[in-house]
Amino acid sequence: MIKIDSIKISAKQKIDIKEYVTSKFCPNSEISNFQILKKSLDARDKSDIKYVYSVSLETEDKIEKYLLRKYKNISEYIAKPYTVPKRNNNNDTNIVIVGMGPAGLFAALILCEAGFKPLIIDKGKCVEERIKDVESYFEGGKLDVFSNVQFGEGGAGTFSDGKLNTGIKDPAGRKEFVLNTFVKYGASKNILYDSKPHIGTDVLRTVIKNLREDLIKRGVKFLFSKEFVSFNESNGNIKEIIIKDVYTFEESVLPCEKCILAIGHSSRNTFEYLAGKLSMETKPFAMGYRVIHEQSFIDKAQYGYDFENLYEDLEPSPYKLTHQGNRGVYSFCMCPGGYVVNASSEENKLCVNGMSEFKRDSGYANSAIIVQINKEDLDNSDALSGMKMQREIEEKTFHAGNGCIPISELKTFFEDLNSDYDLDFEECKINPDEAIKGKYSFTDVTEIYPDFINKAFCEAMLDYDNIIKGYASVNPLLAGAETRSSSPVKILRNENFESSIKGIFPCGEGAGYAGGIVSAAIDGMKVAESIINN
Repeated sequence: MIKIDSIKISAKQKIDIKEYVTSKFCPNSEISNFQILKKSLDARDKSDIKYVYSVSLETEDKIEKYLLRKYKNISEYIAKPYTVPKRNNNNDTNIVIVGMGPAGLFAALILCEAGFKPLIIDKGKCVEERIKDVESYFEGGKLDVFSNVQFGEGGAGTFSDGKLNTGIKDPAGRKEFVLNTFVKYGASKNILYDSKPHIGTDVLRTVIKNLREDLIKRGVKFLFSKEFVSFNESNGNIKEIIIKDVYTFEESVLPCEKCILAIGHSSRNTFEYLAGKLSMETKPFAMGYRVIHEQSFIDKAQYGYDFENLYEDLEPSPYKLTHQGNRGVYSFCMCPGGYVVNASSEENKLCVNGMSEFKRDSGYANSAIIVQINKEDLDNSDALSGMKMQREIEEKTFHAGNGCIPISELKTFFEDLNSDYDLDFEECKINPDEAIKGKYSFTDVTEIYPDFINKAFCEAMLDYDNIIKGYASVNPLLAGAETRSSSPVKILRNENFESSIKGIFPCGEGAGYAGGIVSAAIDGMKVAESIINN
């Protein structure tokens, strides 16, 4: 089998990649096992944007040897699929997984593949019921603090863009396993090779439901609306956990020899309990605003002003921005063709996130522009000082918008801040009714954050206006506050993924070991492997 890299095809051409490769490299021979390994977009020359492919295939041995000699971009290719480790014994083990985000679900899947039948709990509801609660809240209904954008089956990523890119280097093939699992349960095959894969919130909901139904058939038990309350241990080993029905308040005890804490970054009550039980520390995080543009503006900036007349099928463009002044400021969770959503999970506190459907066709682009929070910015009273700061900001956000998402035009933001700028602002063209899910209110959003965040944000926006010409001067909308870009804590664990209490395995984004859907799923897999191997 061979791999062919750097195959460049103009985006103006409609060419079947398999036919192209066959005609160019193997015109007189049969090929088999053809697979697209990677597809990316090279938009540096806007007059001739190109798709860049890497593919693998098999053909006659003598043809492969000839191609290997002739082309520098062709190499031998050996696929290394992920293999679930075999369990060392058949003894029953009481395994409880806390949290049904990607870390928890993939931990359950790997344990199931190895023959275990774990129990998985979540304080939220199944994804079908969760969708109803979230949509009701967007329309002005009451917040359910247990079933919302943050809590419930699928985790916080369920109501996001569903990005699947990660910088993790994983020669064991876990990343490919994760992507293939998503495809198996309903995602597009494009995610297997797109350089910036995404599922979309609409498709991801179906994938989660299908995965759960299959796991149940295979013996995994799901408990919804059940909150982890506490655990009991004996001689430094976990013995049992106490859970509570969040609506009836009825408590019950579950025997537990292994507990995977796949809690999300918003599991604040759990963090407060664990802070007195397990070794924890503060972790760097960032906060800022969601910035909303017309998607057409971003597309023209990335693809060229006349791109619609030159190209037919270019997807809504993402972007990535960084700025390094006195502190780092960067774009995060950029959502092409998406919406800003009310992502609150606590009473009288408000935060936002970005969400896109698979087609990314809202007509608006939004991205968090977030400012690095340093340790000296916190009161450092304990490991939860970052979480306390998040809560303070979210309370200010709630009051700034009178319970609605507080928004402002960038021009107004600069004026309210009395900031110096040399920009000729345009009239804002964003319709918040179309770009935002949830009630909103125009207000002075500068009151939400301390001065050091607002000033760093302004400095970055002026810089970005030069990187993407007009990024600031087109006068985008700002929505606050983006506070939950990552977990503000890390629950310490050893080389076997165990905490200071034996049998407890902190896992995923909430525990401080991941930063997205795929990295969280991979961390869940690693924890499951450790349990299987030991």
